[in-house]
Amino acid sequence: STPQAIGEQIDETSESTIGQSSAQFTFPSRKSHCLTICLVPPPSATTAWERLTNVRRKLKDPGFFRWPPHANLLYPFLEPSFDKESDKNKEEQYAEFREQLSISLTSVAAQCKPFDVEINEFGTFGGRDRGVLWANPKSKYPATDADYESDEEPLITLQTLLEKHFPTCTDQRKQGSFTPHMTLSHYANMTDALEAKGRVESEWESTSFHVPEIYLLQRKGDEGQFKILAKIPLGLQKDDEVKLLDEPLAFPVMPIEEEEWVYNERMAMKNRRKNNFKRRRRGGRSNDK
Repeated sequence: STPQAIGEQIDETSESTIGQSSAQFTFPSRKSHCLTICLVPPPSATTAWERLTNVRRKLKDPGFFRWPPHANLLYPFLEPSFDKESDKNKEEQYAEFREQLSISLTSVAAQCKPFDVEINEFGTFGGRDRGVLWANPKSKYPATDADYESDEEPLITLQTLLEKHFPTCTDQRKQGSFTPHMTLSHYANMTDALEAKGRVESEWESTSFHVPEIYLLQRKGDEGQFKILAKIPLGLQKDDEVKLLDEPLAFPVMPIEEEEWVYNERMAMKNRRKNNFKRRRRGGRSNDK
């Protein structure tokens, strides 16, 4: 796909409403937990990376190796469903998938301006058998960007636009609305998560960073680390396009190997989830009798 063709695609999309986007992704695909579109502080935001990394380490986050500090916008995201009956081979189908994905992501990038994020609030969710502590990435346009005054946070607007382009990816809106959150750690129950929240709030220094781009991330297998498959620059000019990398690229300050404590925490969380699932199944069977 040429830059001119993609530019024409963006022009056509920009003239329509978000809900009528002509760049809506339609290639046969299925959702995969090995792919996500998310907000990550850019590597240049060294203070945000340092503070978020330090607090996640203190809280023994099981996702410390696999995930950068992030807020998922579309997760799980899409991988191609190959058509065995097609006259095109897998490589040709994958190339077409990447081309259509680039067009849709380019359309999103052209319609959203860069914005700022401040992290100064925390929340929890979960219940008796699970607790999650998260930071609220509160977003706003820079004061100089008067053209983009809105009552809605730009991160929420961006997530809505992404869903319009990828309408099968609605998992972040399971509770009816999208709540931006950056997971800091996982716990066995809500009580533990609330205790950790109090400790973090007593020590946290407000942290801000500029968001010039979001990311398409990919991991290889359950053990893999999420790495950059594409940068999605916000406020993309019409002759530019989002380009997918041939091989995912790690964020520069992410750990190279999974430390033993991270592995142990991840296995403990995995076992809790497995046991909770078994308990729910047993409860369901007893209720059916």
